Amino acid sequence: MTWTDIVFWQIVLGGMLRLAAPIFLAALGEMITERAGTLNLGIDGIMTAGAFAAVVFAHMAGWPAGLLGAAVVGGCYGAILAVSVIRLRANQIIIGIAISLIGAGLTSYLFQLWQPSGQMAIFVPLTPTWKVPFLSDLPFIGPILFRQNLMTYAAFAAMVVGILVLARTRIGIILKAVGDDPAGAEMRGVNTALVRYVALILGGALMGLAGAAITLGVLGAFNDGLTNGRGYVALAVVIIGRWSVPGAFAGALLFSFFESLGLRAQGGMSFVPTELFSILPYAMTLLALALTARARIAPRAL
Repeated sequence: MTWTDIVFWQIVLGGMLRLAAPIFLAALGEMITERAGTLNLGIDGIMTAGAFAAVVFAHMAGWPAGLLGAAVVGGCYGAILAVSVIRLRANQIIIGIAISLIGAGLTSYLFQLWQPSGQMAIFVPLTPTWKVPFLSDLPFIGPILFRQNLMTYAAFAAMVVGILVLARTRIGIILKAVGDDPAGAEMRGVNTALVRYVALILGGALMGLAGAAITLGVLGAFNDGLTNGRGYVALAVVIIGRWSVPGAFAGALLFSFFESLGLRAQGGMSFVPTELFSILPYAMTLLALALTARARIAPRAL
């Protein structure tokens, strides 16, 4: 392997981890929601709203405020869905789609109000890149694993916390019980409505943070349509990962690997249409979904 090959794969794999962060955070939010027996199809719109909120608040008070603002906005959308589905008993599929459309449409309108000059994007500084002492200097893997953006490490931390909470704590057991047998959980004294409210709001907050991971962790900018359907990819990743945290993380890595590979290969393979590289990650995700769709192990209350 030549030095050029080494640099190529370092860039591809490092980009894979950065691009996986928003997809995994959104997938984790959806997984928590579905574990409670509810469904949120508004992921893409919530991510868009969170991405815009992150840029607005980061402009006013720095990136920590941007992350907080994105989480709050996402949580508010989750609360709207929760009230509509749990309190008003509206159809969760219709409400989810409506939230996705409202999130994207309202954000686009606010973006145009904030940028009346017709500017195509709002630029913002990225969150800090952390270099782990000594480890970041390791050959090959050092720059890939130990010289990453804050949002990438946040996704790693969310994965560890998600595994521990959902698999090894009473909270995870209650969440699974509500999603699999809500009537039985009620008989055991569990307030299923409250659990679902919390799951939908927390899931929405994670989806908002996923949007922030795009603007503050990957692009350093906001523009219309920046999610590129990643919310629906996150929904597919939950299914591919069979409603498990490690599985969802693996699914996010699958999509982001092909996205990063396509972005990098575009510069060196000018004879191949760029559209082919653009659809590659979505095609591979669709293939993985088709191969795993038969294994139906979703929460039974969905």
